[in-house]
Amino acid sequence: MKDEIKNIVSQEYINVLGIVGYKNNKKVYEEYFNESNKDESVHNFSITKSVISILIGIAIDKGYIKSVHQKVLDFFPDYKLKRNQEQLNDLTIEDFLTMTVPYKYKYEPYKKVFTSPNWGETLLSLIGGKQKIGEQFHYSTVGIQVLSNIIVIATKMSVKDFAQKYLFDFLDINDISSIEIPTKEAQLNFYNSRNMRGWVQDDSGYHIAGWGLSITADEFARIGVLCLNNGIYNGKRVISEEYIKEMITERQENYGYLWWVYKKNKTIEIMGKTCNTGKYSSYSASGVGGSFIFVVPEKNIVISMTCSLVYRPKLRMDLINNYLIPYIDNM
Repeated sequence: MKDEIKNIVSQEYINVLGIVGYKNNKKVYEEYFNESNKDESVHNFSITKSVISILIGIAIDKGYIKSVHQKVLDFFPDYKLKRNQEQLNDLTIEDFLTMTVPYKYKYEPYKKVFTSPNWGETLLSLIGGKQKIGEQFHYSTVGIQVLSNIIVIATKMSVKDFAQKYLFDFLDINDISSIEIPTKEAQLNFYNSRNMRGWVQDDSGYHIAGWGLSITADEFARIGVLCLNNGIYNGKRVISEEYIKEMITERQENYGYLWWVYKKNKTIEIMGKTCNTGKYSSYSASGVGGSFIFVVPEKNIVISMTCSLVYRPKLRMDLINNYLIPYIDNM
């Protein structure tokens, strides 16, 4: 089946760069495509969101943040409410984790936020409008940048340094640089790069919460192994089991705390296309282009996939359920 997987990926999932599979905490499958290799760091967009969720949990465990129910304005005591921002008084960290924050915008204000010196503070001013907190699932990449500011304000450390000390060091993920993207061209270059290792930051030094982390396929997989083991990696407790369980509990449809949650044998829609979740319940960190960290607790399996940037690629569920899980399960 290994050759069959290689042929299918090469023919039907043409932007795949690397696939790594773990079974019972051991790496049992590793394959690279399109001249990629195991040392190549790849940016995988929204998988960064799921890493931010883990960092919020660690910050709570360490006492830097009281709980997911702590009010956002606790961290911005000098912020002055603008018109139609009354919701901000009651907004909590959990509202960002579940993507239920009311925003004044319908479409992502990329230019307004990305060209500002402090993305999180700019975004804070765009919260509000007519909707109530929790009224609608509003998936917003720029929206959760506020969480980056909160981590920095709470811990007095940069997101990258906090992640290195309390997460990456345990997973043997090292040499993470801060990356600056001063122009649109630099940003696009980073999107398509396969050799820029690190984490993007805005002009004020806040690392990006919605995207921007570039590491290897195996390093992404290790994050999944940590979650699979309820917060333990190589025998060491990294994050509380309680938070991991809360993180992967479905709140909005198919969504927990910045992780996608899939119940088994369910027809779902991803990017306007329907697919079946398969015969095992799972959860996933997912990014543009089809990249993912996919965790299947029932089979003790973690699969990561890195991909080059292609918008609206072929869905990966069939590949995962019909080929990758059966092959890795038998290793």
